[in-house]
Amino acid sequence: MSRFVEETVASARRPAGGNKSEDDVVAEILADFEACGLTAEELRGKKIPKRPELLGSWLCKGDLGFIFAPRGLGKTWLAKALTKTLAKGNGQELACWKAGEPQTVLYCDGEMNLDQSTSREQALQIDPEGRWNILHHDILFLEKGRSLNLTDQATQKALTRYVESLNASVLCLDNLSSLFYNMKENEADAWELVLPWLLELRRKGVTVIIVHHSGTDGQRMRGTTKREDHAHWVIRLEPSKEGEPDEGARFRISFTKCRNCPSKEVPPVELYFKPAGLKVGMVEVAWKKMDNLEVLKMMMADYKEARCTELAEDMGLSKGQVSKLASKGEREGWLTISGRDYIYKEPPVDVFTEGSSSGYEAR
Repeated sequence: MSRFVEETVASARRPAGGNKSEDDVVAEILADFEACGLTAEELRGKKIPKRPELLGSWLCKGDLGFIFAPRGLGKTWLAKALTKTLAKGNGQELACWKAGEPQTVLYCDGEMNLDQSTSREQALQIDPEGRWNILHHDILFLEKGRSLNLTDQATQKALTRYVESLNASVLCLDNLSSLFYNMKENEADAWELVLPWLLELRRKGVTVIIVHHSGTDGQRMRGTTKREDHAHWVIRLEPSKEGEPDEGARFRISFTKCRNCPSKEVPPVELYFKPAGLKVGMVEVAWKKMDNLEVLKMMMADYKEARCTELAEDMGLSKGQVSKLASKGEREGWLTISGRDYIYKEPPVDVFTEGSSSGYEAR
């Protein structure tokens, strides 16, 4: 795999038909380094435009982000609602976040049957005014006999050109297991088959959203953690504590990584894609912010050990508020307070505190 990376880097610098020596290539790279290197003062003096915010402050132009969850929980519901919200733009809301300027989206569906994919797209009732496009694996195979394998470099280049032809600024890949063949998920080096292409898209200003499955513990994405190194944000879906939905999907979302904004701007929320009254086949997206105690519990499940000060900063609460929540967590049995240290432990029973500061809000 390292040879593949070396050859890729070398070919990027070598003109077609060229026979430059290694010393010549090194000299060219060195000249580029010298031309682009900056002092701290020079960097501060550069006028670097802020990347446009596409949804709230957490999703920006050129991001690489992941959505992951166990099978059947609602990954595709969220991915389609998210991308259609971006395509609609102009203040369209998803939960507590508003969309910025409308974006042109290409949604690559590599898993769902065509009829299921169509029904979900129609159910969301968001009219993106022609800016939401789909490349579906079923149509590609039935009409052209071609598979959608994004591990293949030729297919990657073709998809890049298709994105450019649409003038698309958002590319959603649903999902990693279905679209990337012959790539061992647990091997970090295998990700090098895909990473150079994703970085190229980022440099072109294309936001890439990848849907994936969770590992057996449900806390992390399945496979190598190297995929998260270049991600701007990672969203985890978990089952709702309030029961299974009769139809649609109901789950909690939380950010396990967010590089673009403080944690308090991406609070965990619960989403419910529920049937929309008498409109057969339609859904409305209801949501609520999670109770602060549940937020603390989720954060401690990730951190395992933390201090009141850092938790207060992440949650946007005072230290006194966090201390009171921690005391309640200790009484319920899932937290141990040791001086200034909070230590997470599995509760003896599954405890859920009902209620919300906002209640469900339909959009």
